[in-house]
Amino acid sequence: MKFSKNGPIKFIGHLDVMRYFQKAIRRAGIDIKYSEGFSPHQVLSFAQPLSVGATSDGEYLDMTVNSMSSVKDIMDGLNSVMNEGIKIVAIAELDEREEKAMTTSYAAKYHLKFRENSKPDFDWVSEMKSYLEKETLPAVKKTKSGEKEIDMKPMILNYEFGEDYLDILLMMSSKVTLKPTLLFEYFFKSLGKEFNTVWLDIHRVDIYRDFQEGDKTYIEPFIAGDTDERIYING
Repeated sequence: MKFSKNGPIKFIGHLDVMRYFQKAIRRAGIDIKYSEGFSPHQVLSFAQPLSVGATSDGEYLDMTVNSMSSVKDIMDGLNSVMNEGIKIVAIAELDEREEKAMTTSYAAKYHLKFRENSKPDFDWVSEMKSYLEKETLPAVKKTKSGEKEIDMKPMILNYEFGEDYLDILLMMSSKVTLKPTLLFEYFFKSLGKEFNTVWLDIHRVDIYRDFQEGDKTYIEPFIAGDTDERIYING
């Protein structure tokens, strides 16, 4: 299930979004499957959490139901009880053997720009172009076990600049993830400048999974509109 998250609801954290969907599913009367045991819960999972303050047109949720008349009825039912800011934009029925989006996410595309009152006092687009062309982009990433030195360069799959924005495709999986804020933090450090994460307007365009086609590897959104959204990353 693909949904968008825009407007003031962007300030609602991931755990509250999970609770929001649980309540919406009950209000819509969807025959969702519950886990067994002393504390049964709805069988659903999200692809990847979205940072508080970020917006998105491509978030994903896996949901298991006992029965349904059609995916359209589920989408219409949920949208009829949704508050402003979250909308179900597409639903695809999956085979029971299909892996969850949580475990198959590979990359995410972001539209990045600076908020109106937080624009840098230098030509950041030109400077960022030069920064991304470097052979290596070292950084220190915080993990559960401490700090880890990484090279961000291989985690950047594609990018394109506009007059005042950057569209960038970053790895985002259970094994390797690069957040836009970390990239910009070290971009500013390379210029000897301080960076505040609230300056950046982050919009997640979509989340991608990878596929094999012979000796080629390509990625496309979990629910793709057409093959124009397919991106080959080797071969």
